[in-house]
Amino acid sequence: MMHLNPSLFRHTLMALAVSAVLQLQGCSMIGLGDDERGKTLADLPAAKIPDAKAKVAVLDMARIEQSYQRALSAAEDPALRQQIMVRLADLEMARSEKAQLDSTDMRRHYDKPVAMYSELLKMQATGGRPVKGIEADQLRYKLAKAMSLDGRSAEAAVVLDQLADTNPDSKFMAETQFRRAEKSFADGDYAAAERNYDAVVKGNNPELQQNALYMKGWAQFKRGDYDLALNSFAKVLDQLIGHAKNPNDVDAALTDIGASKANLVKDTLRVMGLSLSYLEGAKSISDLQTQLGGGRAYEYLLYQQLGQLYLDQKRFTDSAETYQHYVQHNSNSDFAPSFSIKVIDVYQQGDFPSLILPAKQDFVERYGISSNYWTQRKGAIGDNALAYLHQSLQELAQFEHAQAQSFKRAKPADATAAFGRAAKWYREFVQTFAKDAQVAEMTFLLAECLNEAGDLPAAMDAYEQVAYGYMDKLRGADAGYAAILLPQQLVQSARSLPDTRLQEWQNRKIQNALNFADVYNTDPRAVVVLAEAANDLLQQNRYVDAKMVAERVIEWQPPAEGKLLFSSWLILGHSRFETKEYAAAEQAYVQVLNLLPAYGKNPGAPSAQQVRERIAASIYQQADASLQFGDKDSAIAQLLRITQVTPDTEIAAKAQYDAGVYLIEQEKWAQAENVYLGFRKKYPNHQLISTLPAKMVLIYQNQSKWQLAADELVVMERTSTDPDVKRQSLYMGAELYEKSGKRAQAIEQYRRYATEYARPLANNLEAQFKLTELYGAAGDKEKRLFWLQNIINTHNRAGNAKTDRSTYLAASAQAELSQPAYDEFTRIQLTLPLKTSLQRKRAALEKALKAQEQVLAFGVSEFTTEASFKIGEIYAQLSRDLMNSQRPKDLDELALEQYEILLEEQAYPFEEKAIEIHQTNAQRSWKGTYDAGVKRSFDALAKLLPARYNKTESRLEVSNEIH
Repeated sequence: MMHLNPSLFRHTLMALAVSAVLQLQGCSMIGLGDDERGKTLADLPAAKIPDAKAKVAVLDMARIEQSYQRALSAAEDPALRQQIMVRLADLEMARSEKAQLDSTDMRRHYDKPVAMYSELLKMQATGGRPVKGIEADQLRYKLAKAMSLDGRSAEAAVVLDQLADTNPDSKFMAETQFRRAEKSFADGDYAAAERNYDAVVKGNNPELQQNALYMKGWAQFKRGDYDLALNSFAKVLDQLIGHAKNPNDVDAALTDIGASKANLVKDTLRVMGLSLSYLEGAKSISDLQTQLGGGRAYEYLLYQQLGQLYLDQKRFTDSAETYQHYVQHNSNSDFAPSFSIKVIDVYQQGDFPSLILPAKQDFVERYGISSNYWTQRKGAIGDNALAYLHQSLQELAQFEHAQAQSFKRAKPADATAAFGRAAKWYREFVQTFAKDAQVAEMTFLLAECLNEAGDLPAAMDAYEQVAYGYMDKLRGADAGYAAILLPQQLVQSARSLPDTRLQEWQNRKIQNALNFADVYNTDPRAVVVLAEAANDLLQQNRYVDAKMVAERVIEWQPPAEGKLLFSSWLILGHSRFETKEYAAAEQAYVQVLNLLPAYGKNPGAPSAQQVRERIAASIYQQADASLQFGDKDSAIAQLLRITQVTPDTEIAAKAQYDAGVYLIEQEKWAQAENVYLGFRKKYPNHQLISTLPAKMVLIYQNQSKWQLAADELVVMERTSTDPDVKRQSLYMGAELYEKSGKRAQAIEQYRRYATEYARPLANNLEAQFKLTELYGAAGDKEKRLFWLQNIINTHNRAGNAKTDRSTYLAASAQAELSQPAYDEFTRIQLTLPLKTSLQRKRAALEKALKAQEQVLAFGVSEFTTEASFKIGEIYAQLSRDLMNSQRPKDLDELALEQYEILLEEQAYPFEEKAIEIHQTNAQRSWKGTYDAGVKRSFDALAKLLPARYNKTESRLEVSNEIH
């Protein structure tokens, strides 16, 4: 618009407007009613091809004018004359228009119609009554048109002012105002032009309203009121393409309105862009949308226009900010990605390299797979945006990766951060373009950057994807190998983490190693990582898996190097051992032992002795398996085989020892004796050597080798540190020496026991009792009596520890010790002088009674009845001894008789006492006690009271006869 000639533009618009008016007027003139005007093309009659031979009559305008002139001269009615004069003026107007079109110069052509319309107006002004259909406003409008077409603009403006002043409700008012506005605009009176255009806009002429609104905006623009101009132009756009519901419909709307109106839209956008540039740029667009009461679908065209205007003016920053402003305020628009791309393009054109990368980063963050924009559209963001994402993600990742590499030595911390940023872009590329041809490469680079950034778990995931997800031929093997190394680093660097995480990474390492060996088995690293996996499985106690993997290494083709075979045989041996395949484990350990000289120098390798120990353990477990199966003979053979195959091992000693145990269980005493004698000879310093004496005691006892058994017990007693073992060994040794006939050794053992072990009381007393018997058998009466008295003393001191047995032994000892006093009493005879012998007898009696009373004090039935008997006998003996005492020789018969009576009187109480005691003792039989002491009391009573106790038993014969 700004590049056209203003006067020519106004002239053209004037011609178009007048032509439109004439067309409307023509319709009125030929008498078309409203109904007829409402008909459509479908209501027309069918078309007919005219006869080519028929000729159409051509009307001659001059002849028509002549007809009107004749009618005028003949007409007398003023109204009719006015009608004819209007027709003549119109014909002159048409002739002038044709002449103007045909003319090649700028002379005036409308003098006659101007004069004729002026005369008609004068007639009405001087009192001529207006004819219906020929109002003054219509005549003024035609007059102004003729003047305007003839270039007489000032005069035309005066006529139009008159029309406006005199006929404000004229149907030509809209065109009048439009013409007045055009004149004001041409004269530079933009305020008047704005008012007149606004009047047209508010009028009822739809065909002029849009142009008027457009020109009103221009008038406001010319006045510098850009805000008002924007509002006017926005209303023009609302009329032209406002029916578009969303930005995607705008292109269709532009097509629908036709080329002419589409150009008007283009011009409107251009002037709006200028207006915006004079205001606050993109912000003014937002303000305009607010003023309009809401955004418009064509809003993006304003940003586009303004951004391009700034770009054309080399205002790169303003252009980029305009596009950014749209994106910020329309972040979910379908056009947002393209505007973000425009921002980057502007920076590139303006040579702002420092802004390009952040802009691309912003683009990815706004529209990438992690953005709300992408999520809401489920990835349907448009091919152009997707292609730009593809390119930008690569560029961002490569830039950050290169930066990280450059920082790696000089700035480690910055390098780590840069690797992390690069990983972010690589990851987003992989997630966004999962089926892209570059995805394997990008995933590998992602893994590398994650590794460098210290995010080892995520790096491991990425390496695994490259190796086993994409099966990438170029990078797969390296990725797979890296996926084995990373878990180990995680385990070593994260010991403080929960065991479950450590276990997870250890398992990942193993699984990745197994996968590597399966997928990349031609890689020279495959068998190496497989061997390491076998070791890791062993460390996790996954013995079945470790065994299978170790066997794979051993069977690998081409064969693995010796050190791998060595470690795999060792793992196989351990695994088979743990899975209880002991014979197979033994074979594997034998292989390890064979390879040991060549490959056993590596750190962590077992020594030959350790391998032999494992072989021995394998055989030992085979023996144990035989035991579980119930085959003790086979078990013993396996155990003894250990002593032949690996005699220098710790297990060999245990095996020989256990073989002896099982031989004892089978009561193969002679074989057991040989095995343990061999053990004692071969392993004199073994820790189990101290347990042999007890076993040898058992073996010797079962072979009746009592002295050898006793000798072993002496060893046990001497070497054991357990007080109970020492005590028991001493006692048992005494018993076996006694049993073997070694009296002196037995006495020594019992004596030591009785002296050194006061507790338990029972064993101590038994030892003393044994001593009394052994000394008795040896004829050593003095020592026997000593130990008898010691038994009594020990019992008396026992307090609450006394038992029935201790009481019995004490009573028995006391009974024996009381016998000498009893014997002494019975040996003393009452001789003359009687007084002297009687004194001795009485003293012996008291001593004997006291001794027997001591026996009675123990309350042991067996000795109580015997002591009671002896007490009774003491009294009976005294009675008898009195009666049997020597008589004085010098007594006469009477004196002797009296002496006898006196003796009887002295002896009788003792006899009565004896009877009483014996009866009491005999009565114990009534309570079930009938032992030797009771029986002897009965015998004594039979002598003392024969009439009562010496009767012959009579038998009552029972008759079965019936009386």
